[in-house]
Amino acid sequence: MDAVAGEDAQEPQDAAPPARDLTGTSPKAKAWRTFLETSAIVSKTMEKGLHAATGLRLSDYNLLLVLAEAEGNQLRMGELAERMIFSPSRLSYQAKSLQTRGLITRCADPSDRRGMKAQLTDEGRRVFRDASQVHARHIRQIFHETLDNDEALALQRTCMKLLQTAQDTELA
Repeated sequence: MDAVAGEDAQEPQDAAPPARDLTGTSPKAKAWRTFLETSAIVSKTMEKGLHAATGLRLSDYNLLLVLAEAEGNQLRMGELAERMIFSPSRLSYQAKSLQTRGLITRCADPSDRRGMKAQLTDEGRRVFRDASQVHARHIRQIFHETLDNDEALALQRTCMKLLQTAQDTELA
C-alpha cells in the first residue's frame, strides 16, 4: 500500500546522505562557514576570469592597483607590502615577475639607498587600465547583479565590523 503524502514520506532513493557538518549548527557557525566558503569561491571565480582575460592573477592586479593609487604610481617596497591584501610575504617574487613582464620597475630609493621602490611603467598603467575594465565587469556580474543597495550596505557594515575585529585581535 502506498504511503499518503506527508505520512512516512521517504527521501528519494538516489538522494545523497547528508554530509557531516563539523562547523556547528548555530546561526553564527553557519554564517561563518558560508562567509568563508563564499569568499573563497568568489575569489577563485574572479581569479579565473581575470587570469583568462588578462593573464593577471588577483594578487598581480592588487599590486598594480596599489601602485596606481599611490602618488607618482610608486611606493617603497615595505609600504607596498603593508598595503597588499594578497600574501605580502610573496611580494619580492611577485614584483620580480611583474618587472620581468615590464609592468613595474624596481630601483633603489633615492631618499634611502637601503630601501627599494616599485613604480608602474607605462605598460603597467596600460595593462592595469585594461584589466580594470575586465575586473569591473566581473564585479558587476557577480556582485551588483546579486545584491540590491540595502543588502550591499548591510554587507559592507558587517565586513567593516569583521575587519575592525580582525585588526584589533591577536589570536592565541
